[in-house]
Amino acid sequence: MLGPDLSGLNICHLQCNAGQDTLSLVSRLKAQNPIGVDISDVAIDFATKLSEQSGMKATFIRSDVFDFFDDVQWHNQFDLVFVSYGALNWLSDIKRWGRGVSNILKLGGRLCLIEFHPTMSMFNYDMVRDYPYSSNGVAMSEPSGVSDYVGRSGKEGEDLMPDLKFKAGVQDFRNTSPSHEFCWGLADVINSLLTTGVQLTELKEYPYSNFCKTYATMREEKVEEGTRWYPEEPMLPMMFSIQATKH
Repeated sequence: MLGPDLSGLNICHLQCNAGQDTLSLVSRLKAQNPIGVDISDVAIDFATKLSEQSGMKATFIRSDVFDFFDDVQWHNQFDLVFVSYGALNWLSDIKRWGRGVSNILKLGGRLCLIEFHPTMSMFNYDMVRDYPYSSNGVAMSEPSGVSDYVGRSGKEGEDLMPDLKFKAGVQDFRNTSPSHEFCWGLADVINSLLTTGVQLTELKEYPYSNFCKTYATMREEKVEEGTRWYPEEPMLPMMFSIQATKH
């Protein structure tokens, strides 16, 4: 989706979390000093240290994504805007997000988004339908916060991807911080872009989840890139990707 060689492009990774995906653009696709943006001080501190320790150059900015969009210094600056895994569910206003993506892209610049599918997100860990397909901008609050989905997606010493083994973390993790997330359907996401002059060029859906065991009963498949998790039959879309270009 991103292409084999990103050298020479101005790249922004929105809601980059702790920076691993951002730095993979450098190590695997030859990106040069991409910019990663996230609201978390802890995540940005970790990402900055990881960049320094690994010798892979990237710039990490601590900012609310909407504040980043509003900062005119970033308008019309990027050849590529990248969004990856578990980002859209934290957005309170998907239309503002679409306008912001358009603002920071250069003419001819493209958006590459890979995200968990809204249909997948309708079901809880026990695969009981518990959430709406789209919450229309209404926050879905969870007192127990975000679960340890990473911890339940692997076993100690298991190969997650080439040169990376799973290491168990905190056992019996309990989150004491409530979370407030949003459900956005495919139409919500796509229309937020189409109304800004960003043209959709590709939409794909995937019947598996990369590295993330979303439901209690799933089968895993080892591929060259790592682990894919499939739900029980019948097939359910687990992820989707979008490519779009600013005109």
